[in-house]
Amino acid sequence: MKVTFSNSDGKQMSSRLREVLAAILLLVLAVSIVGQSALAHAEQLISLRNGMVLRGIYLEVPSMNQNAASAAGESGIQNRPIWVVDDGLRRTYVHRRGMVAAEPRDVPDLHERIEFFQPVPDGGEQVASIGQALGVTPFNEFGRRRLTVRGPSGSPFPILQGITELTAKYAKVEALKTDDSINLDMRIATSSISSDQLRNIFRRNTDPKNVDARLNVVRFFAESERYADARRELVRILDEFPESSDLKPIVGQYVENEASQLLEQAELRRESGQPILARAILDQFPTRVVSRVTQVKVADLIGSMDETQKQIDTVHQRLAELVGELQEPVQNSLGGLVAEIKAELTPATLPRMSDFIRMGGNSTMDSETRVSLAVAGWLLGNGSGETNLKIVLSLIDVRVLVRGYLAEQDPGKRQEILERLSSLEGARADYIAKMLPLMKPPLIDAIEVDDSIVADPSVDGMFHVGLDQAGFHAAQAEDPASLPPVSYVVQLPPEYDPNRTYPCVVAMHAAGAVAETQLNWWSGVPQQSFLQQKTSDEQLINETSADGTAEESAPEVSPTMRLGHSIRHGFIVVAPRWTRGGQGDYEYTMREHDAVLSSLRHAMRHFAIDADRVFIGGHGPGGTAAWDIAISHPDLWAGMISISSRPGKTLQHYNANSKYMPVYIVKGDKDGVPLRDYGGIYDRYMTYDHDAMIVLYRGRGLDFFYEEADRIFEWMKTPGHRRAAPPEDLEVVSMREGDRFFWWLEWGEMLPGLSINPILWNDAERLKAAPVKARVMANNEVIITQAPSDSYTVWLYPQMPLDFKETITVRYRSRRKDFTFDQSVGVMLEDARVRADRERPFWGMVQIP
Repeated sequence: MKVTFSNSDGKQMSSRLREVLAAILLLVLAVSIVGQSALAHAEQLISLRNGMVLRGIYLEVPSMNQNAASAAGESGIQNRPIWVVDDGLRRTYVHRRGMVAAEPRDVPDLHERIEFFQPVPDGGEQVASIGQALGVTPFNEFGRRRLTVRGPSGSPFPILQGITELTAKYAKVEALKTDDSINLDMRIATSSISSDQLRNIFRRNTDPKNVDARLNVVRFFAESERYADARRELVRILDEFPESSDLKPIVGQYVENEASQLLEQAELRRESGQPILARAILDQFPTRVVSRVTQVKVADLIGSMDETQKQIDTVHQRLAELVGELQEPVQNSLGGLVAEIKAELTPATLPRMSDFIRMGGNSTMDSETRVSLAVAGWLLGNGSGETNLKIVLSLIDVRVLVRGYLAEQDPGKRQEILERLSSLEGARADYIAKMLPLMKPPLIDAIEVDDSIVADPSVDGMFHVGLDQAGFHAAQAEDPASLPPVSYVVQLPPEYDPNRTYPCVVAMHAAGAVAETQLNWWSGVPQQSFLQQKTSDEQLINETSADGTAEESAPEVSPTMRLGHSIRHGFIVVAPRWTRGGQGDYEYTMREHDAVLSSLRHAMRHFAIDADRVFIGGHGPGGTAAWDIAISHPDLWAGMISISSRPGKTLQHYNANSKYMPVYIVKGDKDGVPLRDYGGIYDRYMTYDHDAMIVLYRGRGLDFFYEEADRIFEWMKTPGHRRAAPPEDLEVVSMREGDRFFWWLEWGEMLPGLSINPILWNDAERLKAAPVKARVMANNEVIITQAPSDSYTVWLYPQMPLDFKETITVRYRSRRKDFTFDQSVGVMLEDARVRADRERPFWGMVQIP
């Protein structure tokens, strides 16, 4: 339905009350009308292999590359079946065979389209690209705002804009007539416009005596899922127009929709490891004003949480009783661990005790066996099946020594720990491999005593680690050749539990900005009230000055919490400092890589990060850095998010590595000319063996794109976006000295002429990546067939897959080395200590020569 608003008073709408009522009921009751041939504007639902669903109008294109010169260099435009899904706000590009799971399904486009009169220019210069957004004002009652961007000369350039079309999904914002008129059709997400601004716009443009027009506003708010706004406006209509009393049932439906949103929030918080907050939401749920169905859902969720707590209480009681039946020396040996279980058994750690929950009440089993199941489950996880109490008691000592090894800086003391472990029956490699992921971070105690780790005094869950921005820049200026010092800020989610591992985003700030800006984007701007307005692009743009640095202003009240996406979804955000003082762009150097990777490893040693769910993302030059670091070290990441990046140098040559890395690229289609400037690179990701989504926002330049955060978190949380299993057939490339560790293969110094200094990139005689090929064979062999060095280290662990009970052979050309596993755990512990990856520690290694 299209509705036109003007600024004139008293203009009547053409639609009738009953038509509007029918449209509202269609939305509220979600009546399916798919297949009706009379629909003029049908959209499609596109189901993707990664589990996401895109909605919009799709078309197929052969290529993203609009650069005729580079297309010719690629032997003409390649016919890649690329689907473009346009939802009016952005265009999402995916490869048809590689990404689409099923044929598109037509769905009706029921969205209200509201048009506003604005003085747009009849002519004027068509804008091909716009500069970085420097500032933006809120929309006034006329639906107008002023956007300031960086002009062609580098100075600020103001653009007066007005909303000409509004739907539940997007606002069409066009440049208005001025002395220097331009043609610019920009799209922003309706969700980025506050309800207060929308109400002011509707109040100014809607005849308060026209019930049809007022109901169109109600319908718009309902389509936007702003049910509270829709309910309030409808209640006002019912008060002012008593003849509309037949609309009263819809008020109740909006209350139900609000309740459903609240229930979804409780479920999300519970899923994200925040049971206390989830329970608080449920305990305060307005059950008296919702339907019986909703009441049952709330009761079921409360009942499920109560049942979980009941299981926890049962474990405590039963374990205490069974331990009490053991001999006193055994009780003393178990006392510390039983106290630990009592203090730290939570809904997150309860699955470890599944064997004990299932069999702990079996009176046909003796007490020792059942206690062994409980202790082994706590230390090794569900399914360990260990019932030998002697071994279980040994495992308690093993864990103490393993933790000590991972935290110890002195090599001599680490060797002493290894010697002590060799005498313990429970110090088997398979036991320790199960134990490592369930341990708390090895340096967790340092958070309280290390002066370089400082809790932020005003923001809950935020820590400053290492040097601040000025100190980091000074340290690099003093000794440019040394490794950058560890320096980052980190935001933990609410109810952080070090016994529970969390997905993580390593967030790269733009050059010239401070690391804290990334916490604001991913986790939200610090606030005091739970109900304050969420972060928007408007806030992010205005808090950043023209040179990218955060402006300092004294808030009226001290902020205490963040309420953004990472908080709600239970992610840890690590924002490393990685630029030199005055650095204006990403330089593709190993100094930058080291700054990021050392910060990540430091964070993994101190905070409970799930090594299989670490994503890297960034904005501007930080987005380019994230992209390059991801495909240079694809074994570290679950996926990469690059926002407003400008790929170059190695990113033009590392396509062989990119097939291992899920990527999500976001850019404005007027940030330069993306499909001309980078279409050739984008095309390489549009193949069947890439998990890639490329999103271009309509009419937008260099921007933050906060409105894409919802979909980015959905993308990160899909089941397939975990760190991939190590490939049996390894085919990668390298052209930098630091890019020489991929999964289980590492090499020494590269052969002459193969590595390129990125700073001297334009002076290089040869710009070609060196291929690397190796394979795990079915006969327990690892063969290196092509690599850029004469020395190699092959790291080994069973999941490669290899049989550690048999001899493992490593071959490179005529060289051969055999490896027989002797059950020692030195390699495993040292690897876990150095790489800080407790999910996939290597068990052994072979060096050639």
